[in-house]
Parts: sequence; C-alpha cells; structure tokens
Amino acid sequence: EMINKSVEKFKDEVAFKYKEGPEKQIKEVTYSKYLEDVNALGTQLISMGLKNTKVAVISENRYEWALTYLAVVCGVGVIVPLDKSLPANELESLIVRSGVETIFYSQKYDETMKDIKERNTTNIRYYISMDSEKWEDGIYSQSELISMGKKSLEEGNRKYLDAEINNEEMSIMLFTSGTTAMSKAVMLSHKNICSNIMDIGSVIHIDEKDTLLSFLPLHHTFECTVGFLYPLYRGAKIAY
Repeated sequence: EMINKSVEKFKDEVAFKYKEGPEKQIKEVTYSKYLEDVNALGTQLISMGLKNTKVAVISENRYEWALTYLAVVCGVGVIVPLDKSLPANELESLIVRSGVETIFYSQKYDETMKDIKERNTTNIRYYISMDSEKWEDGIYSQSELISMGKKSLEEGNRKYLDAEINNEEMSIMLFTSGTTAMSKAVMLSHKNICSNIMDIGSVIHIDEKDTLLSFLPLHHTFECTVGFLYPLYRGAKIAY
C-alpha cells in the first residue's frame, strides 16, 4: 500500500541514484520504474515456486538490495537480510538456521556462495546474482528474472499483484548482531515496520526535495527503516 501510494504521488520523481559502470555514470531510477521492477521480480519469484518461502539477501547498500527486499515482502514470502560483514561459516549457519530457500547476493560473495553451494549443507534451491547478466553454472541472474517477470505480467499473470498480505504475520526475519552470544532471529511484520515509519514521520520531516545518502548497513533495522522505507514513503531520493 505504501509503495503504491508513493508511486501515485511521485511516479516521475527519482527514487534512487547510484554510480554505475567503469565511468561511474550516475544512474537514476524513478518511483514508477522501481515499482515495475518490484512487481516483475515478485511475479517471477512466485512463478519459480517460492510463494511463502524465506528469501535471503546479502550485499553492500545498492539498488538491487532495495529491489529484492520489497519484491519479497510485498507478496512472495519472508525476507532474511544477512550481515554483509560476517565470515563465511557464520553466514552458512544463519542460512541453515533460518531455512532460506533462495539467496540474492552481489559479486563480492561469489566465492562464498560457490563454496556453500558445493558443500550442499543448506536448503537453498536458487542462488541469484545481482551482477551477472544471464543464467550460468546454476547461478541465476537478477536482471534476467526481472525481464522474465515483466513478460509474465504482460501475459496477464496477476498472482503477485493480487497477493493478499497479513500485516501481522512475520514478513522479515532479522538476525541480531550476536555480540554477547549466538545471534538471535527477530520476527517482524508489515505492521511493526509501518507503525515505525509513521512514528518517524512525526519526528523527522523530509519530502521530494530531499536526497538521503544511505551508507549505514541496510540489513540493520535502523537504516532499513529510516534510510530506505521512510524516504520512499515521503517521496525523497536515496543515494548509494
């Protein structure tokens, strides 16, 4: 509901800005383009049999992280943001404990994911790269899945668009940093997050004239809420 309302109000406004390519050109993504990508990716994930499953995401702060997060929670299943600074063995432990069946990751984690895939100790069915342009060696391409989802939407697939969401069910499984013991899984719902966004709005005012630089880790609830979801609610720009 939040992203749909934001797109109604701010559709041609820039939602994300980031540098891309060898020449570090600044790329901009509008609110309407973001929603198109979210709907396409979500549609394709359901087509892959991932309805009501857990999906992990791990990367530096970037557009593809924001895209994965909303695509999963807006109609697919439970998002599991993973700490990008954890060593490989702890990542593997969290993947096993959370029971995720899909993981989105950036190029930085290619070797770690290859190792986890080869050892076959998890329930992961789909490894999805944010950086590869096509399916290769059992690794899926996020951009390719978006293209497939767009085609499916054009053909009339509405399974994702018409998905019903229970705002009190767990939609986000978050792990604490585990500074004093083993990290703990925290269950969060749409209602938890949205009530938080509304409360932030009563304290901090931003609007479509503002640009927010997001550099705190997105897997933390603070940055995810204040530096990602709240700016989207207010029509502001997020820069990575």
